[in-house]
Amino acid sequence: MQPFQRILIFFVLPAIAPLLFPPEIIGGAWIAILLDVILFAALGYALTRGRLTALTLLIFLQGLNVIVRLMMFFPNAATPNGTWLYANIITSLLSMGISLYLVLRLDRVDIRSKMA
Repeated sequence: MQPFQRILIFFVLPAIAPLLFPPEIIGGAWIAILLDVILFAALGYALTRGRLTALTLLIFLQGLNVIVRLMMFFPNAATPNGTWLYANIITSLLSMGISLYLVLRLDRVDIRSKMA
């Protein structure tokens, strides 16, 4: 695994997936964005140091993101009068896709061998 791929899989994608919301929703949540970046930077650093507990927590958080987004997808896909909320649909699908990719990718043997 190249250093760029390691940074992408351990640091960037895990932090982006939970933050994918439409701009009108996430716009005023600077504290949540900061806490997200700090949490996933710490988890990425722990992964590069070879901590299996960090790997387990990261897989759990990404799986939880997929489950929560899937549960909230249909109630938030349209307004009560029937208009589609395309920003919610696109960001939810992207977030679920990134998180599902990470859950499947982080559970492979090559990731565990590159952690140390």
